[in-house]
Amino acid sequence: MRLLLISCTFLCLLTAGETSSQNLVINGGFERQTPKTSGKLQAKPVTCQFAGNANVVNTSAYGWQTFDSQTPDLLVWDSLAECRLIPGPHSGSRMMGLIMYHPFQDAQFSFDYHEFVQGVLSRPLEKGKIYRVSFWVSTNDSLGILHLLRVFGRAPAITAVQCGNFGLLFSKGKILKSEEFMRSQSEYPVRPQLNWEEVIPSDGAWHQLRFSFRADDAYKYFLVGNFYSDAVTNTNLSTEERARVDEQNRQAKSFWEKTKRIAYYCFDDFVIEEDGGATMETSLRETKKFTFSSELLFDSGASELKPAARDAVLQLAEVLKKNPELKIEIGGHTDNVGDDAHNKTLSEQRAQAVYQVLIEQGIPADRLSWKGYGERRPVASNDTAAGRQKNRRVECSVVE
Repeated sequence: MRLLLISCTFLCLLTAGETSSQNLVINGGFERQTPKTSGKLQAKPVTCQFAGNANVVNTSAYGWQTFDSQTPDLLVWDSLAECRLIPGPHSGSRMMGLIMYHPFQDAQFSFDYHEFVQGVLSRPLEKGKIYRVSFWVSTNDSLGILHLLRVFGRAPAITAVQCGNFGLLFSKGKILKSEEFMRSQSEYPVRPQLNWEEVIPSDGAWHQLRFSFRADDAYKYFLVGNFYSDAVTNTNLSTEERARVDEQNRQAKSFWEKTKRIAYYCFDDFVIEEDGGATMETSLRETKKFTFSSELLFDSGASELKPAARDAVLQLAEVLKKNPELKIEIGGHTDNVGDDAHNKTLSEQRAQAVYQVLIEQGIPADRLSWKGYGERRPVASNDTAAGRQKNRRVECSVVE
């Protein structure tokens, strides 16, 4: 397969209000099994076990497929069986497990080893339309270690890693299952239209990743995984730690002496549904509020808008032009990690960044105001990673 990346505009945003719509992803929660086909052998996943076999995904997960050389896991959970090796799915009894980070320095290949699965839509996306895209991810520190122990059958030194780069590459055609995709990526890389760069923690909780995507073609399929090299993938490892393990592995005399770093995540409940551009306007008019997730607008600790995220603010400008009676306050908010004074300053700078783009787009200054609240107005508990994620936000509130 050689999927050509067609440049497109995409908006990454977290909405405060939702509207009902049809999920276009076929079997987004992996619950449906592929019907048995005469003359074809169907491989079945084993309950409470890693089922790392391309044939399992390709013949048992309805609507999903993977590359023949890869081993993503179709994980089946049973509460009565007390599955101890794998966590419970976000919903139902099935989920997908993918290796998202495994450097070539640690493995048996000349390229990083990542796993991918391709989903299919019930109908192609319509060019120019905006779609809401979301899915859930989860991991803990034992998952990657247990997975590699199953693969190797013995106990080498394994380090569990947390990473980012959760990407979706939309295409009009199916993958070529015989392709050695990660080898192709090292030579002729393709890049996903949607990508979550921030590290997802290994706290065992389910984290929902949300995007808004303006389709630039009639895409029918989407490929899920880490499309970037491990050298540039954000992780919880320090630069010094990465360099130390790289050097240690270069000096190792055998494969079994190498330290094997792995980030392994579970995925569940993929949703792609029409937005129509109405969600932001509806939220502002009906709930008087619309919220952008800070991670989607800004890099960690930064106050300059990401280039792609600028489009999300431009959409807000269009909504304000369409509704000239609306006046809003742009409020910056943080979690409670770090110094209070720094958080206050960062929240002010981020609110100002959004304000400035709206001014540049011709929104009158008397319809806009901004304020940085720092960590003073949490909307969730700061005791959990999921709660802190919700608290890091830019909130647009309608004022009278």
